[in-house]
Amino acid sequence: MIKCYITREEFEKLKNDDKFVTAIRLLRMESAIITSLSLYERTINDEDEGTNRNNRDRLEIILYYGATLYESLKTFSRMKGDLENLKLKNSDEYEKNIEEINKLINELNNKDSFVKKILGNIRDRLVFHFDKNPFSETLPILDTSECELIILEGDSYASGDANYPIIYEIYYNYLIKNSPAEGSDEEKLEKIFNEMNSISAKFHEIIGKIAREILKDYVHCKET
Repeated sequence: MIKCYITREEFEKLKNDDKFVTAIRLLRMESAIITSLSLYERTINDEDEGTNRNNRDRLEIILYYGATLYESLKTFSRMKGDLENLKLKNSDEYEKNIEEINKLINELNNKDSFVKKILGNIRDRLVFHFDKNPFSETLPILDTSECELIILEGDSYASGDANYPIIYEIYYNYLIKNSPAEGSDEEKLEKIFNEMNSISAKFHEIIGKIAREILKDYVHCKET
């Protein structure tokens, strides 16, 4: 294992340094994306796989993953000027990846792109805001022959571990209904997740490399 650190004396000098703050912000975005993937992998190996609770956890993580990815892209687009002001446009990693970065950022403004249409919708309506639309649009057309209409599942109404399967039937169907992908519902969800992974793989690797390039002048690394 590699451990990279700064001394307390260096921290006192760096805590108000714009470059250092920028690097930490980039690492925060990378960490949120990686954590989403890690949590999703745990649901696949969960002993409760296939249960309503596991289905809830898996869908929640996919939604959180999509929202986090979209918010990270938006944040990075707002940081782009700061990065260039910090002369990062002269950095190897920034220059090497600027074309790919711009391509991802441009999708934020394309209403038909996967980033805007799917990730933006997840972020704005399903995760960061609990909009009425997903419920009012989905409930009238919900195919009840394909699902159990369970409102609550748990030890009691007061139980902290209560699960509400109908919510996830609604969110799942709303997400699938708005997906441009072809195939069965499960195939559509898989395609959404795979597209997220494709964007994520490019993006979190780029921002991680930029952050580490900034930090290389500040940190000490050792193997433990």
